[in-house]
Amino acid sequence: MSVEIPEAAHALLNDRPVGHLATVRKDGRLSVNPVALIFDGEQVRISTTKDRVKYRNMLADPRVAISVPHRNNPNIYIEIRGTARIEDDVDRQFVDQIAQRYMDREHYDIDPPDAERVVVTIDAEQVSMPQIPLAKKPPTAPDPARGAEDEGDGTA
Repeated sequence: MSVEIPEAAHALLNDRPVGHLATVRKDGRLSVNPVALIFDGEQVRISTTKDRVKYRNMLADPRVAISVPHRNNPNIYIEIRGTARIEDDVDRQFVDQIAQRYMDREHYDIDPPDAERVVVTIDAEQVSMPQIPLAKKPPTAPDPARGAEDEGDGTA
């Protein structure tokens, strides 16, 4: 039985967030990957393919954690720790939901033809959404993709 995800996190999870999923590798170290997700009002679900390391990691050890930051303020986030439950997405209905929400496309057509998709449901065992002092006024930084001109010092 899953722990309830607080109402305060629903808006964040219903946006188009990118979560950071941690899985346990076979050597015991952690692996973290960005993932798109769907929140159904009770649980977080992600999609992956059977050829990915995170899939093999979850088969071997279903313990996972996902951190989902607010897209405009990383100081506002939810962390969900729990167990991954994996089901085949044979008809690709779930990955198509992700394509519709995140890509404004009817179907997710990026996979190679032989890719096998699965739906990973995270059964929450612990949920935290800490109040961080900087949450209301996050620090700002230049956009590294735009270069030094964004630093605001007037010099090039």
